[in-house]
Order: sequence, then C-alpha cells, then structure tokens
Amino acid sequence: MNESSQRGMVKWAPYKSLIEQAPILARMRYEKNKKPRPWISQDRAAEINEVLVTYHQEEVDANYYEDGYLYDIRGIIDVISSSYQFIEIEGKRISFKNLINLRRV
Repeated sequence: MNESSQRGMVKWAPYKSLIEQAPILARMRYEKNKKPRPWISQDRAAEINEVLVTYHQEEVDANYYEDGYLYDIRGIIDVISSSYQFIEIEGKRISFKNLINLRRV
C-alpha cells in the first residue's frame, strides 16, 4: 500500500471550504457589488414632489437607493412625513433623499 492510501485521499477543497470564511466572503461580495448613489435631476425631484403633494391613496412604484443597492417597491403609501422626510410603503421606511423615482401605477 502506498503512503497516500494509508492516510486517506486528500482532495482539493475550494476557497469556500472553511465554514468560518463564509460570512467574511459573503460580506466581501456584498461590499464589492455596491454602486454609488445615483444622481437625480431637478426635473425628477420635482416629479417626485408632485406625486407626494397630490397623493390620494393610489398604488405607486418607488425606486430607492439603500446602502449601495437600488431597490423597487410597489404599494400604497402608508405614511408621508414631511417633518421627518420619509415615506412608508408596505412597512418599508424610505428617506426622501433615497428616493430615485416615484410614480403612480
């Protein structure tokens, strides 16, 4: 019997083989894929403001930026807080500064 068969075959393991590495690698992928905050024009800001000012329980589509990623949500606005500058749709609180687009469906 040769020496490798006595110790058992040592197989190549991928970079993700150690369980302790999984959270670190996931965080690295998350950070790597982040995008900078999109710039919105004055016209787009005015359109968003118009929807908020004239809102009457219609369903809306909202595109927003959060922690390096863009998200979409559709629903009825539950709360519009001009003093705290956020809206809440389906339980998700979105800051005015993070709104990229807001339109009625």
